[in-house]
Formats: sequence, structure tokens, C-alpha cells
Amino acid sequence: MKPTITYEEIVAAKKNKTIGFVDVRSPKEHSFSTIPGAVNIPVLDDETRATVGTLYVNGQVEEAKQYGVDWAASQLPSMYTHYQKLLGQYDELVIFCSRGGMRSNSIFSLLKAMGLPVSRLSGGYKAYRHYINEHLDTELTKAAFVTLYGLSGSGKTEILKELSRKGANILDLEGCANHRGSMLGSIGLSEPHSQKAFESLLFEASQGWKEGEVVFTEGESKRIGNVVIPSSLFSAIKEGKKFYIDAPLELRVAQIHRDYVKEDNQKELSDSLGALKAFINEERVHLFQEQVMSGDVDLVIESLLVSYYDPRYNHHKSQRDLTLVSLDAVETADRILEWQKESEQK
Repeated sequence: MKPTITYEEIVAAKKNKTIGFVDVRSPKEHSFSTIPGAVNIPVLDDETRATVGTLYVNGQVEEAKQYGVDWAASQLPSMYTHYQKLLGQYDELVIFCSRGGMRSNSIFSLLKAMGLPVSRLSGGYKAYRHYINEHLDTELTKAAFVTLYGLSGSGKTEILKELSRKGANILDLEGCANHRGSMLGSIGLSEPHSQKAFESLLFEASQGWKEGEVVFTEGESKRIGNVVIPSSLFSAIKEGKKFYIDAPLELRVAQIHRDYVKEDNQKELSDSLGALKAFINEERVHLFQEQVMSGDVDLVIESLLVSYYDPRYNHHKSQRDLTLVSLDAVETADRILEWQKESEQK
């Protein structure tokens, strides 16, 4: 294993071995954006990093170094145990900080002195982002797309998951964004991903595509929550085949219920509905909120689908290569794959 490795070398190596990443930056830096799958074992936690930074700004360089060293020393036993466990899970382990400087170099030297076989990412997270920026467009547009359109609740995401289970290439845009795309799309989910995290996950998804085969995805607006689909990818999706997924209203209501309604989240649902006041009569929104709090969620879902969401998405019906009525995601995925196979044989 090389002591220092570039991300280009990692991409090539990942074809034959498993590589784990350790992000030694602070938890705050890690949570905003990191290499997908990276484990956070910080050299300095958020509070300590802030204190060290303040000391540096005030010209107290030696005090800053000593403060950081003292904190890191107190964490060494747990760090060592954590690294040992990770080394048993991967063929190789690569550590990185922001720019491949002091933080990763110091912990790398220490781990090597302890006899742990780790590598350090040259240039750190900044070099990784540079690689992603250079290669993202090429990787995302290397395949032809088949896009699933359909009214809200028609089960497009579940169909994509079934296609993936059956070995097909997919691109789950909502999963990469951690947002369902609609105004209420963050309900029941953790914090939506940043643009950098979104792009990293798009790149990682493309690395798993089988060459020469189409990629199935779901029709989305260019913006999904707070992130924006890269223009090249958005154009490639628009140029691909278009499948329209239809489903009975009662099944769509049930699907929306499964996606959005969780145990004891009535307050979150009610508060989120307030965002609709800019588009729906305020008195009606208040009625929806009261119905949610009283447990009549399905009535609200049906009303919103019929009167608000459906009219906005119906235009996709006129742009389709195939229309399917979906009663079951597994069956629909099978029908899509059969149609695609027959299409390729013509």
C-alpha cells in the first residue's frame, strides 16, 4: 500500500478491492459534505477546532498547537480501537482532511508508527472535489436514460428500487438529494444533502452502472429541494425514453401515506402544510392542518393529489414512449424490463 495515494489511483483500485475512507475533519465539516461512505474520526472536534482557530488568529500559535495535541492525545485509545475495527472491514483504508495537510499528516504518521497499514489521500477532500468536478459530467452522461414519469404516489421510486434489485442500472435522484422533490418532500427525512454531497452521490451511483445498458431514473424538476441537477445530466435525462406510470387514486394515497406518515409526526405534517398557503387558500390549508391533527390524513392526501398535485403534473402524459398502469412495483418492473428487452431486439 502506498503511503500517499491520489483519488485517480483510488478509482482504479476500487475495481478490484474494497477501500474505506476515514474523514479526520471535524464533525461539522463531515456532516456538510464528505466522500460517500467515509467514517468520521476527527482529529479535533468542533469545539476544539474553533478554540484552536481562535488561538491561531490571536497569534498564539504554540498555544494552539498544544491545545490541539492535548485533545487529540486524550482520544487516542478510542481512535486506535476504531481504526483497528475498520481495517478488518476493508482491503485498504485511506484517511483524509481538507487539503491533505497537518490534520491527516499528523494522524497518518501516528498510525503508521503504531503499525497500522493506512494511506493518506493526496490533496485531501479538496483534491477529491476537483476530481469530481472534472469527471462528473462525463460519468453521468455515458449511458442512455429511460425516465419514469407519473403522478405523485404512483410508486415510481419503488419501481426504481425493484429494477435495481433485478440488476438494472438506476439513478435515484431523490435518494441522492435526500429529498422527494415536492414542496413537502423533506417530511420524515433527515437533513437534505448539500449540493456537494448530492454531486458526490451522483458520481458514486454512476460508478456502479453496467456499460452498454440503459439507466432508469425518475422524472424530476431541475431543482430537488435545495440541490440542482447538473445541466448535462438534466439534458441527457430529457433526451431519453419516457415511460408514464399510472396508478389508481386509492393506491397512490396509500403510497403517499407510507412515504410521509410516520408514528407521531402529525405536528411535523401539519406545520409543513403551512408552506402551501402561497398556492392554496389559507382557510383550506387550516382545514387540512386540523384534519391531519385529528387523524384524517388520507382525506388530506387525496384532496391535495386531486386538486393541487395532479393538475401540475398531467402535462407529462403527452410525452411518452410507454404507458403502464401499476398495481404492484415488482410486476411493473418486470414489464418494463421485458419491454426494454424487446425494444433492444428490434
